[in-house]
Amino acid sequence: MLNSALRSRAEYAELGADGLAARTTPERDAAIVEAVEELLEGRESVLDLCCGYGRIALPLRRAGKVVHALDISPNLIEAGRAKAAEEDLSIDWAIGSMTDLPYKWDAFDAVICLWTAFHELFAEDEQVSTICEISRVLKPGGVAIVEGPVWGPATAAEIANGMRQGPEHRIVTTEHFGGSSVHFIHDEISYGRLCAAAGIEDYKIYKRDWGGRRRLILEIHQPGAG
Repeated sequence: MLNSALRSRAEYAELGADGLAARTTPERDAAIVEAVEELLEGRESVLDLCCGYGRIALPLRRAGKVVHALDISPNLIEAGRAKAAEEDLSIDWAIGSMTDLPYKWDAFDAVICLWTAFHELFAEDEQVSTICEISRVLKPGGVAIVEGPVWGPATAAEIANGMRQGPEHRIVTTEHFGGSSVHFIHDEISYGRLCAAAGIEDYKIYKRDWGGRRRLILEIHQPGAG
């Protein structure tokens, strides 16, 4: 298992489903589900990659999507599975890493990777592996949505105090929710570099309102059949 996966598993084992849920609101989640449904209109099977406790997977299943949900954290998967069982919702839950997906080629109409989850990968080889895996499991004509924070150049103070580190100062420590989190921040250039390395030609990168925040979206389109 790669270092990023081990780090994320340890973080969410400590935080738990309740701690993670405290970082959002029902109103924000409802707005995000609406945005996802809009982007995935007409697509039936969805892989919620890094699904957490199912905050998006569960509403998508309620809306009639065929949902597979994968996360690195056993405790979060357990919480999502329990909630689905309460509501008698059929969702395929799996524990695994986004860098090596346990699914066959051409498995899904859509893949979503939200809430900065992709940005927990710090190494470029991990990032490229994940983009390749997302592309691999998409059916012809499928679409993938990756969402995360908007890039901004590092200030001298952020570099000096260690809040921005790594290549191009893209590794960012953010203080919030009474603690801190660390993420890799992408922009049009870094996303484009990853897509090129993964052999992906049809993609869009844009900023939009996403649950009340301005976020960066990578939208990957799989070529259609024949």
